[in-house]
Amino acid sequence: MLTDDKRSEIESYLSNVLQMPSPTPLKSLGDNNASKLHGCWTMVFSTGGNNDDVDALGNLPRDCTVQLKMEPNYRADYKLSFSKTFGLESLTAKSSYIVDTSLINPGLVTFIYQEIVSDVFGFKALPIGLFGMLKGRTTYVDTVWFDGNLWIERGYNLDGQEFYNVYIKSAIED
Repeated sequence: MLTDDKRSEIESYLSNVLQMPSPTPLKSLGDNNASKLHGCWTMVFSTGGNNDDVDALGNLPRDCTVQLKMEPNYRADYKLSFSKTFGLESLTAKSSYIVDTSLINPGLVTFIYQEIVSDVFGFKALPIGLFGMLKGRTTYVDTVWFDGNLWIERGYNLDGQEFYNVYIKSAIED
């Protein structure tokens, strides 16, 4: 967990970055089979969340790591990995995605869940019947800044307060 001073420092840096226009035009993120998004992205920071138990993504435990593995042909794995949740190592939503290239909401990435699999007690890629009801559901990354190594999304919590999530591109794919 970050100290309040370190969190404040990172939030200040993020605020400064967001004052500059995105170096990559958000409208172009869907160009060339969305190749600018291809690779593995890990969420490393969120301005949301204000207690020790949950983060900005709703009620996910703090030990949860969010990873987006963006692939050609508009396929993706939206993965939640857990380091301290007993028995549950990961949940992965095998998804398709769409990138908005319009002038209305350029860079909005919509994930459509196709199949949810888990890694429970070392059993990998188990399809989870309970999560079958999520097939066809969507989640979004509302891109506000992108440079090919840093991907920043904006979101709003249930109280309507704005927050930002920061992803970095991994050199090595998981």
